[in-house]
Amino acid sequence: INVLLGIFNMIPGFPLDGGRVVRSIFWAITKNFTRATHWAARLGQLVAWTLIITGIAMVFGIQIPIFGTGVVGGIWLVFIGWFLNNAALQSYRQAVVSDLLEGIPVSRLMYRDTPTVSPDITIDQLVDHYVMGSEERAFPVLDDERLVGLVCLSDIRKVARPEWRSTLVNDILTPIDQVDVVRPNEDASEALVKLSRRDVRQLPVVENGQLIGLLRRNDIIRWLQLQSDAERPGF
Repeated sequence: INVLLGIFNMIPGFPLDGGRVVRSIFWAITKNFTRATHWAARLGQLVAWTLIITGIAMVFGIQIPIFGTGVVGGIWLVFIGWFLNNAALQSYRQAVVSDLLEGIPVSRLMYRDTPTVSPDITIDQLVDHYVMGSEERAFPVLDDERLVGLVCLSDIRKVARPEWRSTLVNDILTPIDQVDVVRPNEDASEALVKLSRRDVRQLPVVENGQLIGLLRRNDIIRWLQLQSDAERPGF
């Protein structure tokens, strides 16, 4: 089984290991990592669709050399092809995003006019004076100019409505030691990894312990939309 898995993994279908070897060859030829990833992903899609078509043929009783025939085997081959196709698409998109964000500092994308709140106000006051009329989903919490945490809409939803008048922001915020932060000179690509890893929409931007802005997922998406080149290869 291990030998078969090893042979399958060397199929030139990106992002399998065989596909990564092919990408390395394309990269050496083109000197362009994104274009090499594009070509390797295209080849991966070709391999994926070959597996899908082969699997469908097996389901309908056609004898395929090496693979044979049969409904179960055919369905498995279709599933593997579908998975490989999606993986190739996703890997290429990640490469394009990393390429567009490479060398771009967080300070260039962050939102500077970030509304901040005090830990001593109630949830009622937070909702009335900050949440309503604002598109923000999270608010940095400052205590004497010191960042102590982040309060999000999801934190508010955890508290029953009748308790909003008596519950303070300090009681529901996420402490700063549990929040990922980014530096203004940090690469936006690294910040995006943090956003994805924590599955959050925003990260505080901190310099020398002071809050200087908020990096939001929407800000990164807007940058990517503006920077996307019409001639860049895509799917």
